[in-house]
Amino acid sequence: MHAADQLQRMNAQELREFAARLITELTDTRREVSLKQLRIDQLTHEMAILKRWKFAARSEQLHGEQRHLFDETVEADLEAIGLELTALNRADEKAAPKDQPRRAPLPAHLPRTEVRHEPESTICACGCALKRIGEEVSEKLDYVPGVFRVERHIRGKWACTRCQTLTQAPVPAHVIDKGIPTAGLLAQVLVAKYADHQPLYRQEGIFGRAGMTIARSTLAQWVGMCGVQLQPLVDALRQALLAREVLHADETPVAMLSPGKGKTHRAYLWAYGTSEYDALQAVVYDFADGRSGEHARRFLEGWSGKLVCDDYSGYKALFANGVTEAGCLAHARRKFHELWANHKSEVAGEALSFFGALYDIERIARELDVDERQRLRQLKSRPIADALHQWLILQRQRSTDGTAIAKAIDYSLGRWQALTRFVGDGALPADNNHIENRIRPIALGRSNWLFAGSLRGGKRAAAVMSLIQSARLNRHDPYAYLKDVLERLPTYPARRIDDLLPHRWTASLADG
Repeated sequence: MHAADQLQRMNAQELREFAARLITELTDTRREVSLKQLRIDQLTHEMAILKRWKFAARSEQLHGEQRHLFDETVEADLEAIGLELTALNRADEKAAPKDQPRRAPLPAHLPRTEVRHEPESTICACGCALKRIGEEVSEKLDYVPGVFRVERHIRGKWACTRCQTLTQAPVPAHVIDKGIPTAGLLAQVLVAKYADHQPLYRQEGIFGRAGMTIARSTLAQWVGMCGVQLQPLVDALRQALLAREVLHADETPVAMLSPGKGKTHRAYLWAYGTSEYDALQAVVYDFADGRSGEHARRFLEGWSGKLVCDDYSGYKALFANGVTEAGCLAHARRKFHELWANHKSEVAGEALSFFGALYDIERIARELDVDERQRLRQLKSRPIADALHQWLILQRQRSTDGTAIAKAIDYSLGRWQALTRFVGDGALPADNNHIENRIRPIALGRSNWLFAGSLRGGKRAAAVMSLIQSARLNRHDPYAYLKDVLERLPTYPARRIDDLLPHRWTASLADG
């Protein structure tokens, strides 16, 4: 009746405004439901394709290591999609309880460590002393490199004899709810796969020798779930990166498996990182199924700083939209070095002497602050760079078009402004070597980068590697970092997620 009375008191104008608000709210709600349903349909379709790949006979075309990596990726993708679907459905209604299969008990021969959980107070709200009437025990599988052990979580049951109140300490939150792995075991699996280049089928054998065989399908499910849980942290790391004025960029090809064809095609891993002169040390990888400049534009959307990169055309569109290009002196030098190493070219040798003089100054500049570095470069590097420029112009006039030396000179002259931008800016490095060193771990583990045609699997790997390599940049042990983060994530406030980023995390935070 209250709502009806309120409507009766409204005049015509108020009624029209009220109706307009209702229509707007209804339209927004329908749009939100439609978008959510679209996402659910997309995930359901993706899951159906993955299941067809997993069980179809044509997947038998894959052999050896390709088949192992195929199975691992599909299992991880299915688990990740399932987790996302659960989160979407939970927003509308509580998920119906599922019949959980009974898990086999953990082997009795593994050592046990008891972790007791008791109420902070054993005094009931009514004033009586609680009496311990029993306990609940759950076991989780932990792993310290080389040794399995079992954590026995014991939750005492306390009851009040007067008011029959039952009290227990809450169940500790875990990244994988009701699963057996501890954060330490999950961290080990992730670090072994993405830092030590150990595919899951190899880890299965390693764990078997340590006394506990874990099916690779189970390991893959854990990897998929961890990837989903860690993604908000990677998103926050990307935002921290895009707040910096100077960034590096580089890309490297990786093989992506095409299920059904039994072949691989070329995908790319892009790397974006802060400068070696930046107080914030971070790198974020972005996996893409191609090398189009659209991928770089999408990742750096809204950013307008100074980008240190090579001469790849994919970055050119950025420079037309507010991004300042900073070239890589090492790339220019490398072209002359190849001529000197392979043909003992005297012209190339003379060019190397100029580059060598510039790098001699950079070794000193590296130890200075921004202002001192800029003054040193203006005083020492500028005259050498000007002399090199004049020398290049003179040598180009003497060189025949199309020769290797002419191409090397043209590369430097064509990018001269970008190549020497560091001379007038103390915040800029002279080359792109800092990010190239972040790409090198990928080259070492290329056999792990067969993603069964899964863009999702590639992006998951890129996300976890972003955290691992950023932890290394900040001189953290990746295992210790991931273990602590995975322990904290389930209950950590979203508004404070930045505190868990590698450049803000400390070992003392984990110990505390």
